[in-house]
Amino acid sequence: MKKSDVLELSFEEMYNVDRPTLGRKADVSLIRALKLSIIEYLGFNAASKLYFAGMHFGENIGVKSIDDMKEFFKELGIGILSMASENPLKLRVEECIDCAGLPNLGKPICYFEAGVIAGCLESILDKKVKVVETKCYANGDDCCEFEVSILNTKE
Repeated sequence: MKKSDVLELSFEEMYNVDRPTLGRKADVSLIRALKLSIIEYLGFNAASKLYFAGMHFGENIGVKSIDDMKEFFKELGIGILSMASENPLKLRVEECIDCAGLPNLGKPICYFEAGVIAGCLESILDKKVKVVETKCYANGDDCCEFEVSILNTKE
Protein backbone atom coordinates (compact mmCIF):
# COMPACT_ATOMS: atom_id res chain seq x y z
CA MET A 1 0.00 0.00 0.00
CA LYS A 2 1.34 3.41 -0.92
CA LYS A 3 1.90 5.88 1.91
CA SER A 4 -0.56 8.25 0.18
CA ASP A 5 -3.24 5.53 0.57
CA VAL A 6 -2.88 5.47 4.37
CA LEU A 7 -4.97 7.87 6.41
CA GLU A 8 -2.86 10.08 8.63
CA LEU A 9 -5.45 9.97 11.39
CA SER A 10 -5.24 8.61 14.92
CA PHE A 11 -7.98 6.63 16.63
CA GLU A 12 -8.24 9.46 19.14
CA GLU A 13 -8.91 11.93 16.31
CA MET A 14 -11.51 9.59 14.79
CA TYR A 15 -13.34 9.53 18.12
CA ASN A 16 -14.22 13.23 17.72
CA VAL A 17 -17.56 13.50 15.94
CA ASP A 18 -19.28 16.68 14.81
CA ARG A 19 -22.84 15.58 13.95
CA PRO A 20 -25.18 17.96 15.79
CA THR A 21 -28.36 16.32 14.51
CA LEU A 22 -27.44 12.65 14.12
CA GLY A 23 -24.93 12.42 16.97
CA ARG A 24 -22.60 9.46 17.46
CA LYS A 25 -25.02 6.66 16.65
CA ALA A 26 -25.31 4.69 13.41
CA ASP A 27 -27.64 1.81 12.69
CA VAL A 28 -26.25 -1.67 13.38
CA SER A 29 -27.20 -2.79 9.87
CA LEU A 30 -24.80 -0.17 8.45
CA ILE A 31 -21.92 -1.60 10.50
CA ARG A 32 -22.82 -5.12 9.37
CA ALA A 33 -23.10 -4.07 5.71
CA LEU A 34 -19.69 -2.40 5.93
CA LYS A 35 -18.08 -5.56 7.38
CA LEU A 36 -19.80 -7.84 4.87
CA SER A 37 -18.66 -5.62 2.00
CA ILE A 38 -15.09 -5.67 3.32
CA ILE A 39 -15.16 -9.47 3.66
CA GLU A 40 -16.54 -9.91 0.13
CA TYR A 41 -14.04 -7.41 -1.29
CA LEU A 42 -10.99 -8.86 0.49
CA GLY A 43 -11.96 -12.44 -0.26
CA PHE A 44 -9.16 -14.84 0.64
CA ASN A 45 -7.97 -14.42 4.24
CA ALA A 46 -10.51 -11.66 5.01
CA ALA A 47 -11.23 -13.06 8.49
CA SER A 48 -7.56 -12.89 9.43
CA LYS A 49 -7.27 -9.35 8.10
CA LEU A 50 -10.30 -8.24 10.14
CA TYR A 51 -8.84 -9.94 13.23
CA PHE A 52 -5.53 -8.09 12.88
CA ALA A 53 -7.30 -4.80 12.10
CA GLY A 54 -9.30 -5.25 15.31
CA MET A 55 -6.12 -6.09 17.18
CA HIS A 56 -4.47 -2.88 15.93
CA PHE A 57 -7.52 -0.91 17.04
CA GLY A 58 -7.61 -2.62 20.46
CA GLU A 59 -3.92 -1.92 21.06
CA ASN A 60 -4.40 1.78 20.40
CA ILE A 61 -7.51 2.70 22.39
CA GLY A 62 -5.75 3.05 25.72
CA VAL A 63 -7.65 0.62 27.93
CA LYS A 64 -5.83 -0.26 31.15
CA SER A 65 -8.06 -2.99 32.60
CA ILE A 66 -10.85 -5.45 31.84
CA ASP A 67 -13.23 -2.93 33.43
CA ASP A 68 -12.02 -0.31 30.91
CA MET A 69 -12.71 -2.84 28.14
CA LYS A 70 -16.23 -3.43 29.46
CA GLU A 71 -16.92 0.30 29.47
CA PHE A 72 -15.41 0.76 26.01
CA PHE A 73 -17.51 -2.06 24.50
CA LYS A 74 -20.67 -0.65 26.05
CA GLU A 75 -19.93 2.99 25.18
CA LEU A 76 -19.30 2.21 21.51
CA GLY A 77 -22.21 -0.22 21.34
CA ILE A 78 -20.01 -3.21 20.43
CA GLY A 79 -21.83 -5.28 23.03
CA ILE A 80 -22.00 -6.07 26.72
CA LEU A 81 -18.66 -7.58 27.72
CA SER A 82 -18.32 -9.82 30.77
CA MET A 83 -15.98 -12.45 32.17
CA ALA A 84 -17.30 -15.96 31.48
CA SER A 85 -14.41 -17.71 33.25
CA GLU A 86 -10.94 -16.94 34.55
CA ASN A 87 -9.24 -20.28 33.94
CA PRO A 88 -9.28 -20.66 31.04
CA LEU A 89 -9.85 -16.97 30.40
CA LYS A 90 -13.11 -16.57 28.49
CA LEU A 91 -14.88 -13.31 27.73
CA ARG A 92 -18.54 -13.12 26.75
CA VAL A 93 -20.21 -10.50 24.57
CA GLU A 94 -23.98 -10.19 24.72
CA GLU A 95 -25.97 -8.06 22.25
CA CYS A 96 -23.02 -8.25 19.84
CA ILE A 97 -23.11 -5.53 17.20
CA ASP A 98 -21.89 -7.96 14.56
CA CYS A 99 -24.27 -10.87 14.89
CA ALA A 100 -27.03 -10.64 17.54
CA GLY A 101 -30.29 -11.48 15.78
CA LEU A 102 -28.70 -12.98 12.66
CA PRO A 103 -29.85 -16.40 11.47
CA ASN A 104 -27.70 -19.44 12.20
CA LEU A 105 -24.91 -19.26 9.61
CA GLY A 106 -23.17 -22.33 11.01
CA LYS A 107 -19.99 -20.59 12.10
CA PRO A 108 -18.68 -17.76 14.28
CA ILE A 109 -18.20 -14.47 12.42
CA CYS A 110 -16.91 -11.92 14.94
CA TYR A 111 -13.34 -11.69 13.64
CA PHE A 112 -12.94 -7.97 14.26
CA GLU A 113 -14.29 -8.19 17.81
CA ALA A 114 -11.92 -11.10 18.58
CA GLY A 115 -9.06 -8.92 17.37
CA VAL A 116 -10.19 -5.95 19.47
CA ILE A 117 -10.24 -8.19 22.55
CA ALA A 118 -6.77 -9.51 21.67
CA GLY A 119 -5.34 -6.02 21.19
CA CYS A 120 -6.84 -4.70 24.41
CA LEU A 121 -5.56 -7.69 26.41
CA GLU A 122 -2.07 -7.45 24.92
CA SER A 123 -1.95 -3.83 26.07
CA ILE A 124 -3.27 -4.66 29.54
CA LEU A 125 -1.16 -7.78 30.14
CA ASP A 126 1.92 -6.77 28.13
CA LYS A 127 1.88 -10.29 26.68
CA LYS A 128 1.02 -11.81 23.33
CA VAL A 129 -2.41 -13.42 23.27
CA LYS A 130 -4.52 -15.38 20.85
CA VAL A 131 -8.30 -14.99 20.94
CA VAL A 132 -10.65 -17.56 19.39
CA GLU A 133 -14.40 -17.14 19.19
CA THR A 134 -15.94 -20.34 20.56
CA LYS A 135 -19.60 -19.26 20.66
CA CYS A 136 -21.47 -16.89 18.35
CA TYR A 137 -25.06 -15.82 17.77
CA ALA A 138 -24.38 -16.60 14.07
CA ASN A 139 -23.57 -20.18 15.08
CA GLY A 140 -26.86 -20.61 16.94
CA ASP A 141 -25.48 -19.71 20.39
CA ASP A 142 -27.10 -17.35 22.89
CA CYS A 143 -24.04 -15.07 23.10
CA CYS A 144 -20.56 -14.64 21.67
CA GLU A 145 -17.74 -16.09 23.72
CA PHE A 146 -14.03 -15.73 23.20
CA GLU A 147 -11.32 -17.98 24.66
CA VAL A 148 -8.02 -16.27 25.37
CA SER A 149 -4.66 -18.03 25.25
CA ILE A 150 -1.75 -16.13 26.77
CA LEU A 151 1.28 -16.93 24.63
CA ASN A 152 4.32 -15.09 26.05
CA THR A 153 5.74 -11.72 26.91
CA LYS A 154 5.73 -9.11 24.19
CA GLU A 155 9.04 -8.43 22.51
